[in-house]
Amino acid sequence: MNRHKVTAPGGHCVEAGAHVRFEARTWQVSGLVDGRVHLAADDRATGCVLAARLVAADGFEVLGQAAPQIPAATVWAALQLPARERAMAWWDAQAQAEQW
Repeated sequence: MNRHKVTAPGGHCVEAGAHVRFEARTWQVSGLVDGRVHLAADDRATGCVLAARLVAADGFEVLGQAAPQIPAATVWAALQLPARERAMAWWDAQAQAEQW
């Protein structure tokens, strides 16, 4: 199991920042540690569940993926164009590798 994400049935990735439906409630994944998924709801409720139990639960679904993390606009703008191009190429390659 990848330490930073779990693949659910249907190929959807559950990773920190993803939104999921579990036990008739919408949660945001706040972290994955040692096979456990930590969850947080809008009403400040929290939960922790085994990753295998989460993805196998009736009614479980991935509602949305985590937003891609990119550097703050001011930091990004300060980089020279060749450095930005290398960073984007590396980021794309990493994203493709994670899909395997």
